[in-house]
Amino acid sequence: MEISIQNRQRKFPLDQEEVTCWTQRVLSIEQVDGGEIGLVFVNNRRIRHYNRDYRQINRATDVLAFPMREGIGGDLHPGFLGDVMISLERTASDARRYGRDYTSHLLILLIHGILHLLGYDHMRSPEEEKRMQERENLIFKEITQ
Repeated sequence: MEISIQNRQRKFPLDQEEVTCWTQRVLSIEQVDGGEIGLVFVNNRRIRHYNRDYRQINRATDVLAFPMREGIGGDLHPGFLGDVMISLERTASDARRYGRDYTSHLLILLIHGILHLLGYDHMRSPEEEKRMQERENLIFKEITQ
């Protein structure tokens, strides 16, 4: 699996080696072999811009996923899963709000984004939301044990 990481912010720490290992583990657990995934780490200002342009929601969010296997042209590059964008600024503030450490919360967001690339969508239905949450919890526990 080719994992491309772009850190487009300077304020919050990012251990790219650890993020690469986590990504490999998530994809292994989900039985995804080969292919490519992009990870982009940004601040609130930048993720707000993307959230506004792609989801018509004009506020910062924690994670956005841009799956490439869906919709028109989804079969053009079947090995490219897509991109996950995470605001590290929002990661830090939400970690404090939820009483988690920064690293654990970043892992949760990474798992969430990757699951979106693999077709999970908590917005589809309450059942799908529950299914996705259970999968996130299982993967998180497996990686952190």
